[in-house]
Amino acid sequence: DRLTDRVKRPVVISYADRGNSAWKYLSIAASIALLVVTSIFLIDKEPERALVYYETTAVPDAKTKITLPDSSVVWLNANACLRYPREFSQQIRQVEIKGEAFFEVRKDEKRPFIVKTRKMEVRDLGTQFCVSAYDNETSSHVVLVKGKVEIETKGKRKNTLSPNQLFLYDNKSDEESVYHVNTQDYVAWKDGYYQFNHQKLDVVLEKLCKYYGIKIHWDEKVSELTCSGKLDLKETPEKVL
Repeated sequence: DRLTDRVKRPVVISYADRGNSAWKYLSIAASIALLVVTSIFLIDKEPERALVYYETTAVPDAKTKITLPDSSVVWLNANACLRYPREFSQQIRQVEIKGEAFFEVRKDEKRPFIVKTRKMEVRDLGTQFCVSAYDNETSSHVVLVKGKVEIETKGKRKNTLSPNQLFLYDNKSDEESVYHVNTQDYVAWKDGYYQFNHQKLDVVLEKLCKYYGIKIHWDEKVSELTCSGKLDLKETPEKVL
């Protein structure tokens, strides 16, 4: 802490020869340089403020809306869990998701928005997209509604999505695929309904089980059937079925 003490004491400049102006200016410059270096040293010694995190889990039979510190908005589907800081850092805006969530990200080119899951990292600057990453499911996906996102998986190259594209990741084989889709089939839940287009019936039933937090038993032959239409999630499970 000698540098700290040096700053607190006044700087005394002694001139051996007052007629030597060059020595005078060099002495003043050296003193100013010492103060600048010391200031940088003291600033670097200040400890970084630790981030405080919140963790929010949506209950079954409901969706949850969260406004983040930067005014971005997140909708959590039933049983999804979001971890986010009380304040974002000055470099990045990063959150973690388990389950399914829809993001409306406020544009900030200086601070990219990053969504981390167990298998993927989604990066964007300001857009609308949906991430589904349940630990107990065989696949995870990202659906882009508006803007552009960049997806990176462990040990794989980066993928850039355009609107109306779906990125599908196989959690077991690590295989990746990109498809063109109708985004409403994947994000309509945030508006209170499920929308399906030639979807396998067992997939529909699994979504209802997850949303309502219930168990439904069906015959294996059900997987051979497909269905299309909309289901109002404000209704009871009995009415929906």
